[in-house]
Amino acid sequence: MAEAEKIKTQEPPKEPPKDVLSETQHTVTIHGQVIHYTVTTGTIVLKEEVDKEGEPGLSDGEQPKAMIFFVAYTRNDAPEGAQRPLTFSFNGGPGSSSVWLHLGVLGPRRVLMDEQGGPLPPPHRLVENEFSLLDVTDLVFIDPVSTGYSRVVAGKKSKEFHGFKKDIESVGDFIRLYTTRYQRWQSPKYLIGESYGTTR
Repeated sequence: MAEAEKIKTQEPPKEPPKDVLSETQHTVTIHGQVIHYTVTTGTIVLKEEVDKEGEPGLSDGEQPKAMIFFVAYTRNDAPEGAQRPLTFSFNGGPGSSSVWLHLGVLGPRRVLMDEQGGPLPPPHRLVENEFSLLDVTDLVFIDPVSTGYSRVVAGKKSKEFHGFKKDIESVGDFIRLYTTRYQRWQSPKYLIGESYGTTR
């Protein structure tokens, strides 16, 4: 009876985290030109090499360590194809998501502001961003760990990613994964950061 109770109360093993992605299609007008683009958003799993005891070290396997949230805008009809420039963007803080550069400056849509760039009273709304860089470069906005929707996986501690080197390492890991997965190694690559993001 006790054994049956023990079996009944055992929790099922948790599935390892997986990438969760979504794509939509849109248009924006920049400098009088209509641009068709794809938005890819979601989370990509970052992994680290571990030894037989599950500790970081020589590769005996890979273990998930964090989920990185991003929003990518890629132009559909770009003549350069895989060689089209690719720009990664993030804000600073540390502790800030990429929302400010995303919806304030660079993305194809921005928050409507007054003529001096100040906020308008509610309700706030988004408008086409005639100053977006999407006409000349694809854009990827990255939320570092613990900002936006980016989180560590179960068993990890957020503070492990908040140090100077670990912050750079995790953002660099994401850039490497994105570049590989979307076959963009031939693209000229640029970084745009604000505040602490320039240090990163």
